[in-house]
Amino acid sequence: MTQETIELAQIRLAAGKTEQDLLQASEAFQNGFLSRQDGFVRRDLVRRKDGTYVDIIKWTSQAQADVVFQKAQNSELAGNYFSMMAFDPENMEEGVEHCPLISSFGAV
Repeated sequence: MTQETIELAQIRLAAGKTEQDLLQASEAFQNGFLSRQDGFVRRDLVRRKDGTYVDIIKWTSQAQADVVFQKAQNSELAGNYFSMMAFDPENMEEGVEHCPLISSFGAV
């Protein structure tokens, strides 16, 4: 049995980028790339009080998340989305954490 995985990606905007830029690139990335990937379940982009963001992605498994990360390295849409973010280009996984989903609850 595979275990669903939650990806938490902390985002700081790159210099000169706005929230609107991030949202436009995020939508293009979602519609043109991520939503078509095996193992993708759901994605939420949230803004923190300090003005940073967290991209929360649910995957069917860690293995699927890893496969899609590798595919994203060659995706123009992913590259454009990632260009909205301030991060170390030598360490693209900086600020990204994968957590096994151990329980989930919905509205009653």
